[in-house]
Amino acid sequence: MDFRKLPSNSEGLLLKLVCSENPTQVLREQYNGLSMQQEQELDGIIRELKGLGYIDVKWADNEPYFVILNNSARTYSERLAEYNAHNPINATQGKKVRNTIFISHRSTDKGIADMLVDFFAGTGISKETVFCSSLPGNDINERISDEVRSALKSSAVSIAILSHDYYQSAYCLNEAGVLWYEDVPVIPVALPEINSGNMYGFLNNEYKLRRLDSDTDISYIYDTVSEAVSAPHTKASLITYENNKLRTRYAEYLKARELPPGGSDNSIADTIAEITTDDERIVLYYILHENVRKVSKSTISSWLNKCEIRGVNVDNAFDLLSSFDNGALNNDTLEFGIDTFRKYSANAAQILPPLKKCVDQHIELAVNIFKKIWSDDTLDINIRLFIAYIVEERMRAFGDRWMAEGEIENIRQWESKNTLDSTLSNNYGSCLEFFVQNELVYASSWTSYGNPREYTLFPSLQELLFNCPHKIMEELQKVKDAYHLDLPF
Repeated sequence: MDFRKLPSNSEGLLLKLVCSENPTQVLREQYNGLSMQQEQELDGIIRELKGLGYIDVKWADNEPYFVILNNSARTYSERLAEYNAHNPINATQGKKVRNTIFISHRSTDKGIADMLVDFFAGTGISKETVFCSSLPGNDINERISDEVRSALKSSAVSIAILSHDYYQSAYCLNEAGVLWYEDVPVIPVALPEINSGNMYGFLNNEYKLRRLDSDTDISYIYDTVSEAVSAPHTKASLITYENNKLRTRYAEYLKARELPPGGSDNSIADTIAEITTDDERIVLYYILHENVRKVSKSTISSWLNKCEIRGVNVDNAFDLLSSFDNGALNNDTLEFGIDTFRKYSANAAQILPPLKKCVDQHIELAVNIFKKIWSDDTLDINIRLFIAYIVEERMRAFGDRWMAEGEIENIRQWESKNTLDSTLSNNYGSCLEFFVQNELVYASSWTSYGNPREYTLFPSLQELLFNCPHKIMEELQKVKDAYHLDLPF
């Protein structure tokens, strides 16, 4: 099969999997903290890699549980080097070569630009290819200097660092117009006070914002820039290291940064004073974090379960939040009033931290509950046998009511495979009930009458049991030995 160079995002994921000792774990981690749109993008990348024969992925409960790397994946880097040798990326074909990374920013945000320059240098992209537009005096004038104009003409990719100060500068807005006009990729990097609701001018909400506290966004920035300037291949481990360093440096920068006008603690308190319950605060956190005005109960419930946020009455939150100006609740979907949404989203950078504290107070990881139960050494031996079944069969979901029969049949097959008696299959109902009562699972599917028909392990407990510690494995083996069925032959 002829070699086909992958797009940067697909190539980046493939190389990350190839360089990993545990590709399944790496792929599973890619889904952590993604929005619905980002999950769809990642699904598309995986479909592409599967379709081209690089990988194969086995799924359970919408999560990868086994990743197979084919030989074509392991030899991709070698074939890419050979491909590049015969197909020079910088072949002009009559076009002017562009090799500059142009960073547009206000001089007050120079610290962010410096971080990006250092990040690029750390990942093998030369500082010489980067041009920062905040030359002395530029951002207090309106006319774009000849030096900046020349750099724009040679840019292969442009980055705009958007902040309150950026939008207050006539010079920066003029520069943004040139970025919009040039036929090269533009990456808007937003500081906390900027969101899609308060963008304007040429760099408006038609562009997807990227943030330096997001691993996914930083990876996107690297992929786009490295491809645009034909940077040499860099090891995934080095990119991960520089990614973490950039996020840490950015967090420290924000702590020391003065809030933009309108971002005082008093204004924050005034803005969220009308939010009186934790139910509202937690749902509002999701709305502002995802920057959406409409959200369904099923979406919120899925997010709560994924993050293991407990004790939230979604019905109450939707009822209260829909009572705000021009809000509505239709078919289990909350629609924020447009004026209320814009008021909150414009102050999202200041509102989100106190809301996040409320969210954190409601997080209770199932893995911690399980560890306490296990360490107390009070588990019924049938429950331990059930845990052995979960670990060995990598079971995430468990049928109840009419779906229980299918689960019991699966258990019987496991008992037969391991030459065990029928203790677990006969006691499946009580074992599942134990997991439900101790909140180790959550209801993930319902009957037409609204009764749970399937339960799913919380993510943190999945992580522990599917990477089960050796000490627990030894105890589970002893349990299996106790239920071993001696055959008459």
